[in-house]
Amino acid sequence: MKHFSKLLVSAFAAFSMVACSEDLPEGGNNNFYPGSEDDKAYIQVDVKLPSALGSRSNTVEGGDGSQSNTGVEVGKDYENNVHTILLVLATPEGKYVSHGVVGGLSTNDNNNPSTAVKSNVTATASISRTDLNYLYENGALMQEYQEGINVYVFCNPLQALVDVLNKAQQGDVNWINESYEIKDDENSAIWTKNSFLMSSHDVAIRKLPVQFSSWDKYNSEESAFKLCENNSGSVDNSLGADKNYGTNYVHVERAAARFDFKDGSKLGNNTYDLGKTEADKEVMKVQLMRMALVNLSKNFYFLRRTSVDGTPNDLTTDGKPNNLTICGIEYDNYIVDTDAKFKVTADLTSVASQFPEHVYYPLFNAEGKIDEAQRNKWHRHLIKEEILKGGPDNDDSWNDDGKKGDYVIWRYAVENTIPSDENKQRNGVSTGVVFKGKLLSGSNTATKHPKLNAAINGTYTVPMKDGKVNGYVYTVDGKTYPILYEFQSQIYVGWNDEVMEHAAEYGPGSPLHTAATVAPAGGKSVSELYQALVTAVQENDKVKEEAALTAFRAAATAAGFTLYQASLDEHNDYGAGYYFYYYYWNRHNDNGLPATMGKMEFGVVRNNVYKLAVTNIKRLGHPRITPNDPDPVTPDTPDEKGDVYLTVSCQVLPWTVRVNNIEF
Repeated sequence: MKHFSKLLVSAFAAFSMVACSEDLPEGGNNNFYPGSEDDKAYIQVDVKLPSALGSRSNTVEGGDGSQSNTGVEVGKDYENNVHTILLVLATPEGKYVSHGVVGGLSTNDNNNPSTAVKSNVTATASISRTDLNYLYENGALMQEYQEGINVYVFCNPLQALVDVLNKAQQGDVNWINESYEIKDDENSAIWTKNSFLMSSHDVAIRKLPVQFSSWDKYNSEESAFKLCENNSGSVDNSLGADKNYGTNYVHVERAAARFDFKDGSKLGNNTYDLGKTEADKEVMKVQLMRMALVNLSKNFYFLRRTSVDGTPNDLTTDGKPNNLTICGIEYDNYIVDTDAKFKVTADLTSVASQFPEHVYYPLFNAEGKIDEAQRNKWHRHLIKEEILKGGPDNDDSWNDDGKKGDYVIWRYAVENTIPSDENKQRNGVSTGVVFKGKLLSGSNTATKHPKLNAAINGTYTVPMKDGKVNGYVYTVDGKTYPILYEFQSQIYVGWNDEVMEHAAEYGPGSPLHTAATVAPAGGKSVSELYQALVTAVQENDKVKEEAALTAFRAAATAAGFTLYQASLDEHNDYGAGYYFYYYYWNRHNDNGLPATMGKMEFGVVRNNVYKLAVTNIKRLGHPRITPNDPDPVTPDTPDEKGDVYLTVSCQVLPWTVRVNNIEF
């Protein structure tokens, strides 16, 4: 890819672990004690910050088996900075050996202010030869470690992880399964500017000297043992060596993902024409005014892991090896989530009260429903006034044709993945975006659909019959609105003046006539219940009116009608009108098959940038009032359904860094 970028950090990491004198190795220099100058050896590791390697959307086989075929996103300077490195040595089984923290690093180039980020930072520190004794027996590297040990790197590590390692004992395997719960949903420490948490992308296997006495040679900063280069006359860890220790650098990836957004509407100002034919153009328009992130995961593993089915079990449900792998490749696997067991709950609605334990901004309340109180808990923003005024994403390396538009950086998110089977990808646990839309008149609405134009503008006149009100209307902000009805993709204004008028026109046996006039066994038709509502209005009986409205909307939605009632925008930013909601579930691996769920299709994976743009809207969204919706979303609703409301373009890109060849 052109503009492919690298940022190298060369770090000499320090380890300090105390061992008893009887644990000192035999052979070599054993006339030292832990912590003394004689105990020190020096070790060097080269770290390559996030590149095109890593878990990606649209993953394709090749390279490390997890490369994107979409493009590469260049990171911001503050997303690339490294000030601290945590280096961990472990056995091939993941048993803890030692760790060290090197601070005071910087990718800022103080010598060249015109370039914000430099590519190489060098730090030097010592390790204790006593610590290394765990790997040696009688002065020789044990046979099981001669093919290499595991090296893990964390950039800008959280203190919580350092604390875990400080308490770890040699041989401990629990450290590698550590997870973290973010404490701040907007300003988490893992995506703090200039301090993004990064962790090993793959397990780096590196060779060590076979004889313990060889460490005598690595007794200064200038003669440090190199984990990523050829140690002349000794161990070769350079590119081209056998197995995984021939990658030259230890690769890391960011622990978080990023969401970008742009206005994808053809009309501009986040406004979309719902007309399906030329005759329908400029009759109904929808403007998106707000967007909200929902179901932001709280927890993640410090080290990415994969398995065949996305669970941490040793075996899959059919008894086959699950191949749980630390830093495994995504291709043909699932990323394992800390909440994997919860997410496979058969009936998510039954555990809706537990959603806040797993996610910020849950879409549903404790009863598994959506109401105004729950919407107030979402991460909501005005699109034009807030989102689109965010920090610009001025990278264009992935935008070769120059037609993909300008995005802004919206926010960061924690990894959120769903285990197999594919039907487990559901609205209750997937990270998504809710868009709030408002119905607008177009230039042709007044002439082609005057009643709709009056309704949208709050100037609707209630129909009269025999000198009495013959319809149900209500007042919002001093304006009069009827209920709008959608049936089989057609919009009708009012019941008696449009629904029944068209039902009579279509005639008995037509879907509209049947839905409106045929009563279920032992009950009343929708039209009969509406007339009871009108009677209550005529009698000015508010209690009777509310009961009649409840009975009518239940019958109408059961018959397939969607009801839209006007309201004020919650903060009155956009006044009164007909508001509704669209739900988008973040796609990670789009299989390109509408209504067919694919492996890892929905989710959020670390070190990816998800660039979102609503490009088309096909219909009005879900009603503001859930009982007005014949098909409300539930926690168990599949993320991919056949009834498409809107089209969202999602470019998913590996998250890399700029190329700046600067050293100091």
